[in-house]
Amino acid sequence: MSATACAGDRLTGASDAPAAIPYPPPGVEELELPPFAVLAEQASLEGLSPEVLETFRARVVPEPAPVLRQAVELTHDDRHDVPTTLVCCSIPSAQVLELARGGHPMFADVARLTTVDVVDLPTGHWPMWSRPDELAAVIAAAASSPA
Repeated sequence: MSATACAGDRLTGASDAPAAIPYPPPGVEELELPPFAVLAEQASLEGLSPEVLETFRARVVPEPAPVLRQAVELTHDDRHDVPTTLVCCSIPSAQVLELARGGHPMFADVARLTTVDVVDLPTGHWPMWSRPDELAAVIAAAASSPA
């Protein structure tokens, strides 16, 4: 699950969609942000005040439907050797690492990373909205650390 894709990685056809995510049928070109009550059933909104949610809704752009239909197939094994910082927000790092070791499909590749720093930033799914300063500090530290 490294955020880094290497040369040789490619996009492939339709994915096996998790049931919680509404994959649009053919012909739908983009997916609008659902009402927050619906979104909260799929992703944590922890840390987002009503004012932040209002700003979020005002700035959001629709998700292009092909992004939701196409699986990303990462085939270049060198990606596992790229130093990775895993920022854990909705799920604590101990649980993410346990899921990775257990082979959970969402986290299985984490167990294959050769260099991974794990940072807990307890909040919801959108730390860029709920804890932007702390997230920026984590990213800056990761970007400036030696490889």
